[in-house]
Amino acid sequence: MSFISEIEGSIQNLFAAIGNGFQMDPSAGHAQIDNWVQHLRSSDQPALRPIVKELETLRTCINNNDAAGMSVAFQNLGEMTAQSVLSVHNFSGNGDKARELSQKLISAAGNLRHLASAPKH
Repeated sequence: MSFISEIEGSIQNLFAAIGNGFQMDPSAGHAQIDNWVQHLRSSDQPALRPIVKELETLRTCINNNDAAGMSVAFQNLGEMTAQSVLSVHNFSGNGDKARELSQKLISAAGNLRHLASAPKH
């Protein structure tokens, strides 16, 4: 499984956890984010540091069950991902996969905005 596919699966798992309100257990989100942060930090590329910082912000929002904050973080991550692959064009399709990932992150942000604005029961 490629890292992009792994991230896509993580986004789906994370969004499912968000939709369930983490059932008072934010560890479902932490595991996904910690995996991303570990992978990005191991590459030691300065261009990835803002993405790591935004992931840490997302983790804080998850701790606080802050859907609006999570929405902003997902939006930022989607935009950062798209920006990071603007010049990537190769036959392996990594740039295209990352652009698709960017769209999924931004879509998740939109869904979270709806959750954040929904009346609480």
